[in-house]
Amino acid sequence: MTNDKQRIYSGDWKPLHPYTGSASTDLYYITLANKVLAAIRSIENDLAEDDYRKIDPSEQKELACILTAYFEDVISQTGIFQAFSRVYQQKYGKPLPFYSLDSDYTPGEINTEDIQFLIWHYHMQLNNLDIAYSPALDTFAAIAADVMELFEAEYETAPENEKLLHYLQPDEKEQHNLYALHARFLWLCTQSYLFSNNGYLLEDQAEALADEAKENGLEDQIPDMVNQLCNDFGFNQVTEFMRLTPPHWLAEVLGPESPLYDSLRSMGHKYTGYYRYEGGDDRVTRFRHIATDRVLEVTNRSLVGLPRDMKNPSLILRTGFVEWNGEWWLSGQITSYEDSEDLIGQITGDDDEYNLFEPDDDLPDDEQQIILTDILSTTVGEEGQTLDESDTAWQAMLSDEIGEDFFIAQVEAGQIKGLQFYDDPGRLLLDNLRFVTEYIKR
Repeated sequence: MTNDKQRIYSGDWKPLHPYTGSASTDLYYITLANKVLAAIRSIENDLAEDDYRKIDPSEQKELACILTAYFEDVISQTGIFQAFSRVYQQKYGKPLPFYSLDSDYTPGEINTEDIQFLIWHYHMQLNNLDIAYSPALDTFAAIAADVMELFEAEYETAPENEKLLHYLQPDEKEQHNLYALHARFLWLCTQSYLFSNNGYLLEDQAEALADEAKENGLEDQIPDMVNQLCNDFGFNQVTEFMRLTPPHWLAEVLGPESPLYDSLRSMGHKYTGYYRYEGGDDRVTRFRHIATDRVLEVTNRSLVGLPRDMKNPSLILRTGFVEWNGEWWLSGQITSYEDSEDLIGQITGDDDEYNLFEPDDDLPDDEQQIILTDILSTTVGEEGQTLDESDTAWQAMLSDEIGEDFFIAQVEAGQIKGLQFYDDPGRLLLDNLRFVTEYIKR
């Protein structure tokens, strides 16, 4: 008899969906997810407990929900995976990395290779990229084949989730509301099946922020700080796929024919820092960034309902602004502070504030070379294990201090040797080097 904890219920399925309550299709997809789970479990049960490919029962449930959500996405024509395939096609000339695709592969429909790719993606994110899983693993292929059989049997009769489709199609009023759009692209890139690991990343950042606030006696400010973190994350987070941010991905999901496509694709970085009110008129309000002296003219449409004291020039404001459709918009929490020499000194002496509007740059090549040489010369791991060329090459890939372009140049120059997926001595990683490097070094 199957243990209740080994089945998928509404509480397992709903976190991958943006709405409260239930959709009329939920029962159908939960039932299908349990069939997918059974297919996954039958293959997982044949793996030894110490097999690096094996995932535990709770992870099997997560994977089953993710694969079923992919099927729901295709059936409902919400366009999440289709957006990924289209962007990848534009950049790399085919709709999917890693696999040799024949005429049976059809973007926008269910494909075995899509399922196998999602299984690889789940395993990579599950282990924080520490294991270089091969996308061609036999267990991944076996699960994908069995799940595809289930999906093919349901393809013609599966119901569309109109509630999900409606959520991802902003109405006329919402198209002009930055905050309504923010809610959608934040959900898309933190909770949808394709980007759900970013939600765990955001949770980790929020917990770390809360712990730091407690250490500094700022418990009462934690809700505001977390609110700001989530708001910034939605605008600025670089995703694991093609270095696109959440607004850019919502644009691609809506498609080039959407009236929002160009404005979302061109949405800029959000700059959260310390500002002072500088005056304004009936169209804009000006705020001066204290550390850099830069003045932003912010549309008054983004200031409706905000506290009056934000226009008090004697106060220092911590808030954020993002450029959208050629205008600066205020977004997120506003915290006000009494002006003081100590606070001004802290602000002007903060490198993050001073460099707020500057793009993040890689370290100079000579410094990256020193770091790379040190990584490649390491022969013993943290647990005393012997490291070979493939191990150190992967560690170099994971290093935050080695930039994407520098890393690829060193691989192509032959300085980084042995770069491959684990237990896959072919060229699968090298033939997809740019994609995998972007995937890791985002």
